[in-house]
Amino acid sequence: MDANKSKVLNANKRQIVLIRHGRPKSAHNEFVNAVNYKKWVHDYDRSALDPNSLPHEKVNLDSSYIIVSPLLRAKLSAQKYGVMRVDEYCEYLKEMDIPYYKVPFISLRAWQWVVVSRFLWFLGVKGHFESFKEAKRRVVKLADHVESLGEHHQRIILFGHGMIHYFTRKELIKRGWLLTQKNSDFWGITSLESNE
Repeated sequence: MDANKSKVLNANKRQIVLIRHGRPKSAHNEFVNAVNYKKWVHDYDRSALDPNSLPHEKVNLDSSYIIVSPLLRAKLSAQKYGVMRVDEYCEYLKEMDIPYYKVPFISLRAWQWVVVSRFLWFLGVKGHFESFKEAKRRVVKLADHVESLGEHHQRIILFGHGMIHYFTRKELIKRGWLLTQKNSDFWGITSLESNE
């Protein structure tokens, strides 16, 4: 009897599922200087998906409110995943801007540039892109929005990006949501349940 009651309670819990986009076609990792790294960032933001990039596992989309980032790689990932109806394209869900800085006389692999640039970005070094503080404010707005939707929808699925998902997950856990699954890779699924 208690086990059956537990199953009913779990079925009634609200759930938020974060699905990261598939691997972009332009996600190559050659050596580039600062100028070409900036071009790499622009190409990455406009890239189609690698045709060989497929979901490792899938969640059931039925009876879910589906939110998709307005960036191309997220839209294409939702399509490839089999989404037939998008309930909302949400600006709050777009990826935190990938920073780039003018660092002369240095060439690094593209993903090394991402790591170095993110580090400077976390320290507050400004540039012609969204600051870390601005991005964190957007995370709070996204978490507020999703929690508000949760009052009317038991299950919300978001097709988004690695960094925005990471900080949204942290914000939701801070608010009392329970982490039940975590995967930050391309096509990775992260799930949280309400603690109610």
